[in-house]
Amino acid sequence: MSELSLIKRFRAAAPTHPWVKVGPGQDCAVLSWAADRALAYKIDQVVEGTHFVLSGPEAAAPRRIGWKAMAKAVSDIAAAGCWPVAATVAVNLRKNLDDAFAMELFEGLSACCKRFNFALCGGDFTTSEQTLTLCVSLIGEGPQGGPAGGAWTRAGAQPGDWLLVTGELGGSRGGKHLDFIPRLEESRRIRELAGAGVHACIDITDGLSRDAAHICEESACGLRLEEAALPVAVTARNTDDGRSALEHVLGDGEDFELLLAVEPNAAQKLLAGWDHATPLRRIGTIEPAAVGRRIKRASGADEALPDLGYEHRTQGSA
Repeated sequence: MSELSLIKRFRAAAPTHPWVKVGPGQDCAVLSWAADRALAYKIDQVVEGTHFVLSGPEAAAPRRIGWKAMAKAVSDIAAAGCWPVAATVAVNLRKNLDDAFAMELFEGLSACCKRFNFALCGGDFTTSEQTLTLCVSLIGEGPQGGPAGGAWTRAGAQPGDWLLVTGELGGSRGGKHLDFIPRLEESRRIRELAGAGVHACIDITDGLSRDAAHICEESACGLRLEEAALPVAVTARNTDDGRSALEHVLGDGEDFELLLAVEPNAAQKLLAGWDHATPLRRIGTIEPAAVGRRIKRASGADEALPDLGYEHRTQGSA
């Protein structure tokens, strides 16, 4: 099928949103934006060989790839305490992949948009000889007020804050990285219950240790995790690869759970009133910067938090 024919099919089934006044089929989308709302913007990508594979025992179906591409961007909107409104997607399709593959990719992208009621309002489509890539640009609606337009950031954590996390950790190797549900609804409920008590937030994509370190760096603080409190996924407990469950929890990444620093009184109220199906747990405490990043082991030993996690590197990187 030609590019124009595929685009025509995509356009006919694209999810919509009332703020999108001009959508697919034009040179750019046009949105009507509420004057009292901040605008959150995110761009993200998934790349064959890095975020998914198309062959072997872990080969991903195209619908799952499309879902992951969109959900990955949505997860960052959730970590900002915002809500998605409209997405655009640039797809580079390998020429040896057929029309059915392309349509299933689109179905995965659309399914995420429909799940959270936001628009897929355009994008770009091209083909090449080699790698399949999808790049998603997503804009979201921010809440009112606050120094960052009411949005949560990685900065702002304070000594004494409780560290809370949604869901379970270490499950990405069991396929969760393709099928995860962005914690958007959980994010909204946390905001309702904790209000301004949320001081910092990040979604866990590079591993708990690495992403917790991002909060420490941006907030100029330290932290202490409690090993006994960490919610370990069954996959992490049962993976026989010579690494401990703790190593998987701290370093595997692509859990797409929310890690939050919350003022203690607000955190207690939040946990007491938590009524969402996704678990929410306390796993540690924000400490002064001089403490560094620590973990209290189940044995009672207090140790430096291992620097584990994923980091993209160029050739020659140290």
